[in-house]
Amino acid sequence: MESRNVLMILANPYRPDLRVKREATVLVNHGYKVTILCWDRQVELPPQEIQDGIHIERIQSVPTRYGAGPKQILYTPRFWDKAIRLGLTIKPQIVHCHDLDTLYAGVQIKRKLGCKLVYDAHEDYPALMSLYLPGFMIQMLNFLESKLIKRTDEIFTASIAYAEKLAKQEKRRVTPIPNAQDLNLFDAVTPEQIAAMRESLNLSAGDLAVGYIGGFSRNRQLMPLIQAAKECPEIRFFLWGDGHQKSAVETAVQHSPNVVYKGWLPPDQVPAAMQALDIIYYCLREDYPGALYNAPNTLGHAMAAGRPMIANEVGDLGRIIKKANCGLLIDPVSSETILAALQKLKDPKLRQEMGAAGRAQAKTEFNWESISQELLKVYRSLA
Repeated sequence: MESRNVLMILANPYRPDLRVKREATVLVNHGYKVTILCWDRQVELPPQEIQDGIHIERIQSVPTRYGAGPKQILYTPRFWDKAIRLGLTIKPQIVHCHDLDTLYAGVQIKRKLGCKLVYDAHEDYPALMSLYLPGFMIQMLNFLESKLIKRTDEIFTASIAYAEKLAKQEKRRVTPIPNAQDLNLFDAVTPEQIAAMRESLNLSAGDLAVGYIGGFSRNRQLMPLIQAAKECPEIRFFLWGDGHQKSAVETAVQHSPNVVYKGWLPPDQVPAAMQALDIIYYCLREDYPGALYNAPNTLGHAMAAGRPMIANEVGDLGRIIKKANCGLLIDPVSSETILAALQKLKDPKLRQEMGAAGRAQAKTEFNWESISQELLKVYRSLA
C-alpha cells in the first residue's frame, strides 16, 4: 500500500466531478492520501468536507461566474495564487492538475517543493475555449500550455486522439485514461429501480425514450435533436444538463411537447437513468476545433448501460462506436439525419444488438477497473 500525499487541483467546485472522483477514489483505495483543492466561484458548497476518504478544500474567496468569457482573466490568477498558498501548506509529494486552467498553480508548487507534477488534460483546452474567447487569447493559452507542459513529470489525457497528438508534439510518454465507467454501478441497478425511473418520466412500457445527459456547452448539437423531435411526436425525448445553452434549450422545449428538460442529474442517478432510456444521443459541432479530442463520459455510460447511441463520427467518439458497433454515426448532424437514425432504431432487435455490443466492449476493454490500472502504473513510477 502507498502512503504518498496527493494534491488534486481543479477549477470547478467538485460536486463531485465524475473523472476526478474516479481517479481520486482509486488512489485512496490504494493508500494514497488525496486532497482536492477546487474553485467554488459562486460559493455553492461547503468550504471543507470529506467524501469517501477524499479531503476537499474549496476556494471561495475569489467570486466570479461561469461563462464570464475574457473577464475570467481578471480572476483566474487570483485563484492560482490561493491554490499555490494552500497547496504549499498541504506539502504534497504529487500534484495532479486537472486541465490547463490549473497547471500554472501546479508548476509553481512543484518549483517550491520539488514534488512530482501530473497534467490531466480532459480535452484540448485551448480548442474548447475558442468557443468563448477571442483569437489572441487562444494563442496565449496555446503558448501557456506549450511552456507549462514541459515542467510536468507525467501527462494523462481523457482522449486517445489527444494523447497521440501530445506524445508526438512533446516526444514523451502520454497515458490515455479514457472516461470509462465502473460497471458495478450499472450492474447494481435493479429492474425495480429502472421501472421507477421510467415511471417518474411518465413512460409506459411501450414508449420509446431518447435521452441526452451531459453539459450544455456550446460544442454540443442540442438544437437539431429538439428540432427532430417535432417530426416524431410518438417518441419521448429527455434532456439533463446545464451550461451555456440552458436558456436556449428551455425556450426550445416549450414548443416541443414531447421534449422535457429535466435540469441537472446527480451522478449517482446516471446508471438508472441511462438504463431507463432506449437510445442515447451525443453529437458535437463539426466546426468545433476540439471535437477530435472530445472523449465524453456519455459514451462510457451508454456502453455500460447497454444502450445504443446516435452520435457523429469525430475523434474517440466515432472511433469507439465504430469499433464496437454500438450505435449509429450520422453526418452531417441535422434534424433529417437524426430522424433517419431514429427510424432505424425503432427496431427493438437493432437496439438490443447494438446495446449488447457496447456492453460487451465495456466488459472486455472499456471499463474503469481495467483503465485504472494504467493510472496506478504511472503513479507507482513517480515513486
